[in-house]
Amino acid sequence: MSSGFVGRLKGQAAIITGGAGGIGRAVAARLVREGAAVAVADLSPERSRQTAEALATEHPQVPVIGLAVDVRREDQVEAMRDRVLESFGRIDILVTSAGILRGVPGKPQTLADTSAEAWDAVIETNLTGMFLANRAVLPVMQKQRRGNIINLSSTSGRRGIAFDSAYCASKFGVIGLSECLAEEVRPYGIRVQAVLPEIVDTPILAQNGPIFRPPDMLSAERVADFVAYLLALPDDTWLLNPVIAPSRARR
Repeated sequence: MSSGFVGRLKGQAAIITGGAGGIGRAVAARLVREGAAVAVADLSPERSRQTAEALATEHPQVPVIGLAVDVRREDQVEAMRDRVLESFGRIDILVTSAGILRGVPGKPQTLADTSAEAWDAVIETNLTGMFLANRAVLPVMQKQRRGNIINLSSTSGRRGIAFDSAYCASKFGVIGLSECLAEEVRPYGIRVQAVLPEIVDTPILAQNGPIFRPPDMLSAERVADFVAYLLALPDDTWLLNPVIAPSRARR
């Protein structure tokens, strides 16, 4: 992917949760290229800071900040929103990318063997975290009468996978919540969309043991390109739960 400046989102401010790794980092990098001021929100203070510094160095004309945020914590998510408002004065874009695959990394489990703790770890990060982030920015976007929210789901949110029931349930939930919220906030000029990538080649795969890896997996950058495309659509246009798949899926 080219690193050249594009600038279609100049003047807008974005929050990316999970913004220091995988799809989130690729989205943050792409939105900086598009000219948006970006808040890189991640669980790791060091990674969020390093990512923000790297992006700001690449495009010094674009404001970028790094924030340490546990998306499972309501107080931290609301503090994230307040810090972004202090820094940028507005919030136009939220992309929720923070997520985990398994509560016990590297260990696929049947539902019968899944502990309540492992279940909660996935649901709280992938679904509750997304809910908290969406809810936090709504008053700002409603006051602005404009906003764009993109919630990263997965094709596993439409088609269940054995041994990853918590992950699939969380991604089904992301789609359902996004559809409900889209109807609620459309009168305010706020667009809410879930995006459903197929398997993406990110570090989360290596951290979780035996997972099917097709030979032509999506790159995080390809997903980021599509997110940027959605954000640049006219305000009265949106796609319902678009799937991002490699070319082999069309054959």
